[in-house]
Amino acid sequence: MFANIKQIAEMNFRLFVINLSFILFSTNCSSQSDTIMLNKNKLFIAGNAFAISLASSYYYIENSWWADNKTTFHFDDGADLIYAKNVDKLGHFMGGLFAADVFTSSMLWTGMNKKKSLLYGSVFGTSLQLAIEIKDAYAPYWGFSYLDLAVGTAGAFYPFFQNNNNVLKNINFKFSYYKRTDIYMKLERQRNKNVSDIYWHDDYPNQTYWLTINSKNILDNSFLPEWLNFAVGFSLDDSQYLNNNSQKLGGKNEWYIALDYDIKKMLKKWNTPLAKKIKHWLNYFHFPAPTIKLSPEIKFYPLYI
Repeated sequence: MFANIKQIAEMNFRLFVINLSFILFSTNCSSQSDTIMLNKNKLFIAGNAFAISLASSYYYIENSWWADNKTTFHFDDGADLIYAKNVDKLGHFMGGLFAADVFTSSMLWTGMNKKKSLLYGSVFGTSLQLAIEIKDAYAPYWGFSYLDLAVGTAGAFYPFFQNNNNVLKNINFKFSYYKRTDIYMKLERQRNKNVSDIYWHDDYPNQTYWLTINSKNILDNSFLPEWLNFAVGFSLDDSQYLNNNSQKLGGKNEWYIALDYDIKKMLKKWNTPLAKKIKHWLNYFHFPAPTIKLSPEIKFYPLYI
């Protein structure tokens, strides 16, 4: 039974990836003029692509994130602030931001003006976060978290406010993942959980979230190339353990400062329509760069991801 669920979940995840790729690379990420008329055919295509992607992704996470026995609707009892030392909060923020950006880009492609596209993208991203919290409310290890919803909503509305604020235009958020430890798998096995091969989304000890700063504009420097920025990273070490109730405890937050690359500016001459789209989505990832770990110990990495 578990093998069949796993196969179905992975098949639906692949379907989700295919449809998401269509959305990402068939839409125009550049600004649209307010005078462009809404194209109903494109709106129909985008709407159907989103419907298929959401349905397939829902089926996948239903059999991975929420595969445990269901409980009655309940709110988080505080464990949410402990089990990932708040690294998951940045995951919710990035999830809201990315979902809003994908939806916004799709609406721009249909001819909708930028202001409306950004607003609808924010509402879509928030709705997605709300749906996740409602499902979490029935999961035994989680619960409906007001904080998760608030952080996810902040991420969803970030592009909207960033578009209207010159300071925020110099601040962006990125993600990196590199498997440095097996602690996540170890603890999940102790919980007797059947973990999918595609588990990176919950593997917080191997994730790092980055706030990037446009050094040239913010610091008004002239000695660094325009594509080289600074970034502050936040992660979790591998010292977690399970208590008698199979809840994750312990762990220490890790803080980093690093260099970061603005892919759009680094590859400025690569300027075809497809190239612009690729650079836009690649800019969500923090690539290996010289890094200093500030906490819980000071350590230098020639390249860290």
